[in-house]
Amino acid sequence: MSRRTKLGLSGVVLMVGIAWFGRNVWLEAFGRYLTAASGEPGPSADFAVVPAADYIRADVRLETLEDAVRLLHTGRIKQIVMSCPDLYGVSECELAETGLRDRGYPGVRIDWLRTARMPDEMEADQVIRWLRKGGAKSAIILLPNYKARRLGGVYHRLGAQSAIEVTVSSQSREFDPQRWWRSREGQKRFAEEFVRLRRLL
Repeated sequence: MSRRTKLGLSGVVLMVGIAWFGRNVWLEAFGRYLTAASGEPGPSADFAVVPAADYIRADVRLETLEDAVRLLHTGRIKQIVMSCPDLYGVSECELAETGLRDRGYPGVRIDWLRTARMPDEMEADQVIRWLRKGGAKSAIILLPNYKARRLGGVYHRLGAQSAIEVTVSSQSREFDPQRWWRSREGQKRFAEEFVRLRRLL
């Protein structure tokens, strides 16, 4: 084996070693890239929006809706809207209403945007159209953190086209950008979102 070949192999081994032992750093960097959102939620808005119709994975829990209710109770928003598809013949709107009532929020008024399951970019278009027809000038969109870069960008763009100021509130319950590769669900969410993000680039 020539000296040049040995040096080349040594270089490859060194690079592989660096990549392996430093994997936590670059894997975390990938996770943080997905969760990066532009700007922070403002002090107030007309609406809080809970998108829940994504045909792949909505990742909306009752706690997300409770976050929206807290925004309402503290006066940061005026109304809540949630998109909700049917699940086995039962509207998720009804399930959400029941869940909120069971948790002590019986009188909260929520505007339900009933829809079919669809790609979340199409859902965003429907939501922004609904907000525009309702005269909204601003909205806080409650999204899973790993959708913040891609889907948050979609909402920002569509909102700007309709003169609606959009800010994103990232919900971090389902995805840990610092440890996502250590669980199967974290790996699934990363893979799904990375593919969807690549399609937009």
